[in-house]
Amino acid sequence: MASPDQVIDIEIGILRSDVRMEMLASEDSLPVVRQALRSIGETVEADEEALEDAELAVTEALANAVEHAYPGNRGLVRIFFLPREEEMLVSVRDFGRGMDGSAGSGKDTPGYGLSLIEGIARRVDIRATEGTEIEMAFGLGTAADSHTVDGAAPGLLPAERILRRVVAVVAAQVDMSVERVMEALLVVELVARHGLRYLVGEHVKIRVIRGEGSFDLRLGPLEENGALSVVKDTDIPVVGSVVQRLAEEVRVEKVKAEGVDCEYLLVRVATR
Repeated sequence: MASPDQVIDIEIGILRSDVRMEMLASEDSLPVVRQALRSIGETVEADEEALEDAELAVTEALANAVEHAYPGNRGLVRIFFLPREEEMLVSVRDFGRGMDGSAGSGKDTPGYGLSLIEGIARRVDIRATEGTEIEMAFGLGTAADSHTVDGAAPGLLPAERILRRVVAVVAAQVDMSVERVMEALLVVELVARHGLRYLVGEHVKIRVIRGEGSFDLRLGPLEENGALSVVKDTDIPVVGSVVQRLAEEVRVEKVKAEGVDCEYLLVRVATR
């Protein structure tokens, strides 16, 4: 079983583009979350300056969890994104010690980061129950447009963009060569593009697991025989399946979701 510090879980709504992420609160999580936010912002055509401001504030909220939530220990952080008309809602939640009201005003204290967040976000709501949740609303500088080309479901485009950018970060973190990173991005782009055709339900669930010089991708739930159909859909003449050619391992995991037989496609990509 993978260690929690190796796992990134992502759930993306296909009908309304809501995104949930869960991972270890660590410095490695910062670029992953920033890239997810940028993917969503670009999908809804957010203003560039507004998106950069939102990235700064969300990074501060996440850094607060990384630095202060689990002193001397490790724990998870959950991030939620929901683009709405003219604004984006983002929440960052940890399950650590919570805020005790003793934060100072130095640059390394939670209070400093919260002041910065409040100076950027339209609204900030901080809840301290089991851990701390910081909920922020950001103006997008334009009316959010969640529609995609050819009438596709709103979540299809951000799903592909988020997966591509998250994998780019992870591939760099496991020291893949530039050439291998490009091949890895092609694999995940094809898996996302074709996999969502066979999706069961309204949310796609993605797990990315860092390894030693490799990463594993798990995507689903897919309808029966959908996983192999995804692989077959990447066939090109002479070459065969691009996914099978570029990946070290391709597997199918059979599961039941709410009593329905379905599958997950598992792909491993490693340095060469």
